[in-house]
Amino acid sequence: MTNIVQFINNNEYYPVIPRQRVFYLGFRYVGPMFCQDVQDIYFKRKGILNNNRYWAIITYGKYDENSSKEYSIELEECHEDGVIEMIDMLCLDSFPFIHDLRLMGWRGKIKKKEILFSNLSQDTYYMNKNSNIINIEGDE
Repeated sequence: MTNIVQFINNNEYYPVIPRQRVFYLGFRYVGPMFCQDVQDIYFKRKGILNNNRYWAIITYGKYDENSSKEYSIELEECHEDGVIEMIDMLCLDSFPFIHDLRLMGWRGKIKKKEILFSNLSQDTYYMNKNSNIINIEGDE
């Protein structure tokens, strides 16, 4: 008689990359105290260069006060594994869930789990699937 042992498949499921390339992330307050302005922040999936996908944080605004046109202004750009740190650096009002980033097409890894634990502790997807977290420094 043979025993059949089933192994758990730890491969993470990635949803299909959508056609949409710009996604709303949230808002942040910019400017000096008591004179702050609300800035809407968007997440843009850029192209692939040397097998690395690049992402950008953009906002829409006017170049000068008299202009009626709004342009997209790129605030930051990074490769796929640096996205979480880039979003954390912006001090958004609410940190996006990992599952939402996956639906946007993000396929990167989380580098520093200690810094981001407070931001991601409310995310059930993060708590269930923390196998995508690596530690670059090498200390566990």
